[in-house]
Amino acid sequence: MATYTCRTVDATGATKDVRIEAASEAEAKARVQRGGVLVIRVRQTGADEADGRSRPAARGPKRASVEEVAMNIRQMSILARAGIPLVEGIRSLAEQAKSQSLRLSLEQIAADVSHGSALSESFARHPHVFPRIAVETARVAEAGGNLADSMAKLAENLERGAEIRRKIRSAMAYPIVVVCLSIVTMLVLMTFILPRFMKLFDSMGAKVPWTTKAMMAVSHAMISQWYLFIGGTALSVYLIRRYVRSESGRRKLDALVLRLPVVGDIVTKIVLSRVLSSIATLLSSGVPMTQTLETSASAANNEIVRDALLAARRRVVEGQATSQSLRESGMFPPLVLQMFASGEKAGQLPAMLEHVCALYDQETDAKVKSLTSIIEPVLIVLLGVVVGFIAISVILPIYSLVGSVK
Repeated sequence: MATYTCRTVDATGATKDVRIEAASEAEAKARVQRGGVLVIRVRQTGADEADGRSRPAARGPKRASVEEVAMNIRQMSILARAGIPLVEGIRSLAEQAKSQSLRLSLEQIAADVSHGSALSESFARHPHVFPRIAVETARVAEAGGNLADSMAKLAENLERGAEIRRKIRSAMAYPIVVVCLSIVTMLVLMTFILPRFMKLFDSMGAKVPWTTKAMMAVSHAMISQWYLFIGGTALSVYLIRRYVRSESGRRKLDALVLRLPVVGDIVTKIVLSRVLSSIATLLSSGVPMTQTLETSASAANNEIVRDALLAARRRVVEGQATSQSLRESGMFPPLVLQMFASGEKAGQLPAMLEHVCALYDQETDAKVKSLTSIIEPVLIVLLGVVVGFIAISVILPIYSLVGSVK
């Protein structure tokens, strides 16, 4: 028996952590939900932590990429459709896995399934590899006997998310390189080039303008008190990361990102595409709407959207239509609400949501490309302004020296 900590949400929206002993995460969640509350997060608690003492987490193997997990789930679907026994198929996938984390997880899953555990419960024991949508999809597939089709739909969902992330990384690669080169250029100018000119100006008694004096002061501080700059930067990064990882900090950051001009619209479409794709995958696999909204909330990766989905779930439990529940949250655009309403009436909600996801993916791709095409010249201009300011601070005293010689 292991100890699990379950974060719950009651009817008023208040959150609470409940600690319980159970054989698996699924069992812990089921036992806590019997009290009439909604479980939004489950994590295993170490023995020392359960006794009231904390200990640092052990550094495990590198986390598997979403692309590799999606590929293995796709192969699992193919093996199941070919009639290969589940345990044998998972073991063959473990032998081919490139990531150590994925290989160890698949080996453990194969061992658990061979000893009688359900595939969904085995997935739930490895949340660092298999997301919650994989657990719910596997659970429904086990009940309906359509593992191959369910795994294929799950693979499509994960592949769509991985493709969006790949496009964003590819589009932002050039701006990131420009920013890094700009920082390196400024450091070289401030700590290597400028001090040598300053010694020349001092020895020749050149008159320096205020811009040069300001640059001299900054350069001197960076050289003589470099440890303060490095320590201050490291401390600032640590404090910012700690605040962002806290519950209140994450919520405020998510709300701020959604309100940003241009960027907020892109992030909103990415989050909604991820959520709607999860909803479509789960509904087409036969997961009930209430469970679908709960699982999709955990896949949102945005606290504001997650709260909106959980609030909509509570209203669906009370008997409201899903489209009306989402409308009252005020988080979803008219297109999504219209598709939900039309899909519910026609009984084709998963197909409707797939169309919206495809539309949002196209719009996201176009807007990311447009944004990067704007960022690139802006960064170049900013770099030119900074380097030009430093160059002028060096050139003006040189002109002063030339004038005094004449």
